[in-house]
Parts: sequence; C-alpha cells; structure tokens
Amino acid sequence: MRSATLAANDQLAKEKRDRDNKERQDSTMWSNIEKDFTLNHDFMTENPQTEVSMLAPHRVKPYHFKGMN
Repeated sequence: MRSATLAANDQLAKEKRDRDNKERQDSTMWSNIEKDFTLNHDFMTENPQTEVSMLAPHRVKPYHFKGMN
C-alpha cells in the first residue's frame, strides 16, 4: 500500500515538473515573439513607408506623419 502511494506521488510530482517546465518554455517563447514583433513593427520603428499616401507618392498621410526627414 505504501509503495503504491509513493509511486503515485512520484508520478504526480513528475507530471507537475513537466507541466511547469512546459509553461516556462511557452512563456519564454511568447515573450521572445512579443519582443521581436515590437522591435520590428512599422509603428515602433517609425517606418516612413507607412506614411506614403495611396493617392500619390509625394503626399503624406497627416495621421501617419512621423516627423521631418
């Protein structure tokens, strides 16, 4: 009886460790994805191509204006 309980507890402890490790890996992965997206997103990098109007290339969108060249 005691050895069955110990085996069950060991199994539960192993499952919890595995679950915690997976959660930590997922958290790290999503954090890295978010950092990469933020560092490379047009809004955060102030990409000047986003301010060009579709009407004419020499016109700018006033609501997208990123500043002077």
